[in-house]
Amino acid sequence: MNHISKGAANHNGVRLVAGGKRVKLAGIGNVKVKLHRPVEGRIKQASVSLDGDGHWYIAFVCDDVPTRPLPATGKSVGIDVGLTTFAALSDGTMVANPRPMASARVTLVRAQRKVSRRKRGSARRRKSVALLAKHHARVSRVRKDFHHKVALDIVRRFDSVAVEDLNVKGLASGMLAKSVHDAGWAAFTTILAAKAESAGREFFAVDPRGTSQECSGCHATVRKGLHVRVHACPHCGLVLDRDVNAALNVQGRGQRLRGGVVDVLAEDPRSPYLAVCGR
Repeated sequence: MNHISKGAANHNGVRLVAGGKRVKLAGIGNVKVKLHRPVEGRIKQASVSLDGDGHWYIAFVCDDVPTRPLPATGKSVGIDVGLTTFAALSDGTMVANPRPMASARVTLVRAQRKVSRRKRGSARRRKSVALLAKHHARVSRVRKDFHHKVALDIVRRFDSVAVEDLNVKGLASGMLAKSVHDAGWAAFTTILAAKAESAGREFFAVDPRGTSQECSGCHATVRKGLHVRVHACPHCGLVLDRDVNAALNVQGRGQRLRGGVVDVLAEDPRSPYLAVCGR
């Protein structure tokens, strides 16, 4: 995917012309555009990209976009993302992981094998490369559609949203890279934060360390391995899914940030793998 970014400072980078039917790009000229929805606020920057399906897309970054507050629900939520399930909410809701890349694995492997068999520089290889890129673009669209639907459902149901501030870049460079990329946590968090701001909701990113080892009932530390999927506290007797327990801790940390209280974190930070997969 190729990208071209242009600033809009002093209206010399990018702007809509011809009643919104064309976009003026500095150094390129007026280009016909089909808007997904009316542009609101002031255009600050635009990113032009060529997707794997052979189509050009432009995304606008705007300032001063008016919010559309949703009706208050009086509820808050903590979200614990993972690989077994995409997300566990503090109210007990479990969001299944669709795994779009894994679901399309057979199709992608066949397309990649076809590319490898074609002679370099040949028209047949170029055609195979374009087909492979088209399959990858479809996987990306499925993942993005899923992220938008889950994020919209969350901001409609809750006034305050707290998520884990994970080191996704570090996780994506380890042995879980393929699964981490398939889940797309960073993209989901970005979409969720944008929707929360647009809806007038509160959004907090909290430190994920210790969320699964801490009991959400009595806040005692309950050590457990990655294979243990149930949180059973020997101190207060609380028993529930470990991901839901972690989500409750995330919710609590978000509420403390909301009240202006700074969390005191454990002295020994856990591995990011424990933070995500073991919690």
